[in-house]
Amino acid sequence: MGKVVIPGEKLGVIEQYLPGEGTYLDQSGAVISSFLGEALSQDRKITVKPIRDVRYPLSPGDVVIAVIWNSERSQFLVKILALFKPRKMLFKSPISAIIQKKTPENRAAMPGDFVLARVESFIGGDIYLTMTGSTELGVISAVCRKCNVKLNRVGYTLVCNRCQQVYLDRKISDHYGLNPFERR
Repeated sequence: MGKVVIPGEKLGVIEQYLPGEGTYLDQSGAVISSFLGEALSQDRKITVKPIRDVRYPLSPGDVVIAVIWNSERSQFLVKILALFKPRKMLFKSPISAIIQKKTPENRAAMPGDFVLARVESFIGGDIYLTMTGSTELGVISAVCRKCNVKLNRVGYTLVCNRCQQVYLDRKISDHYGLNPFERR
């Protein structure tokens, strides 16, 4: 089994690998992962294959990796991609959930952001998540709205290295920029 990678993660450089399925080449010559999956290399070509294996049901208190799919007036619609705690596991297909924008922390994200959120409750067949209560919860990966380049964390803000746009409107997780599937 190859290394599990997240979207935007650098896999190598063009001198090292040729980009294959599930990857792209950025302007600096780096081979970048296009999505969440397993990085595999063969004959100097690197690909990212989606991992699809359901292994664990959700319970209140679990911390999950999700992507903000859509923003409505009072809530975000999200897709849960993986269970982060108590165990790191990917789901066969994304699971729909809701983050209600009741608190400032739950409003501090944008569509397209990858977040760590805690399962709060199950009501009427819907899964409700929250980003409140811990510095671990919040945005773990985001891109610039102008350039579509991955944002870098500078203190409590996110900054685009290309256009220098500064974003103050996100709740940034302690895990921002780190691949949550990497073994440390």
